[in-house]
Amino acid sequence: MIKLNRGKCPEELTDEVKAELTQLYIKNKENAVWNSPKIKEPLKEALLDMSHDKCAYCECMLGMESKDATIDHFLPKVNHKELVVEWENMFPACLRCNRKKNDHEDKIVNPCYDTPSDFIALDKTNPFRLKGIDDAKVGKNTILSIGLNDIERVMKVRMVEWEDIHERLEELCEELQDHGYQKKYKFQLEKLMEKCTAINSYAAVKATNMLRDKAYADIKSKFIEDGVWTSKFQELEKELTDIALQIW
Repeated sequence: MIKLNRGKCPEELTDEVKAELTQLYIKNKENAVWNSPKIKEPLKEALLDMSHDKCAYCECMLGMESKDATIDHFLPKVNHKELVVEWENMFPACLRCNRKKNDHEDKIVNPCYDTPSDFIALDKTNPFRLKGIDDAKVGKNTILSIGLNDIERVMKVRMVEWEDIHERLEELCEELQDHGYQKKYKFQLEKLMEKCTAINSYAAVKATNMLRDKAYADIKSKFIEDGVWTSKFQELEKELTDIALQIW
């Protein structure tokens, strides 16, 4: 999970439209008013733009990996009917996370208002397993409520995506040691770092692993020594640092 910027409410979701759709839902909770033709497309576009086309919770890419985009109501609509089409209460989520979270009322991390890294870290014994770290146990409850350590559906996928990057980092490191700096290595490292930025799937886990990877550290050291650690690398590293988790 990474910090998200909520962005502007779609213009189509006016106070009048909200009032109308809210009343329809209050009268009959079977009415999926968030899918009303009046707001469906602009709402979906705005939510996906907010989350970089990812599930706001597990960070899978929506529309890929057979992950359908759904709208999750952060405060459950069944108990908070007045918030059923409230912009601040809606997040894009994969069907798995949405169903798993369901109607949980216990406090969980809000990706727009909380800084996820204050609540969630990577387990030092398993670099793909999340661990709650705050005293109030909000992080732990978030992980359990949404199933963010589901081995098959989440942890395994995070691992596979990172291992692909890690292998290419090691190959790049070996080539750099064998042949010395070549311009193509600069572009290769940029691409690998970009795969761990916020717009990509499972970014928090991948960014954390990238920054603590020995091959990455060796490549960076060599680039600095050769005077080719550019401002672009510095910017990318800052992006990774901003979304990386602690190791706990």
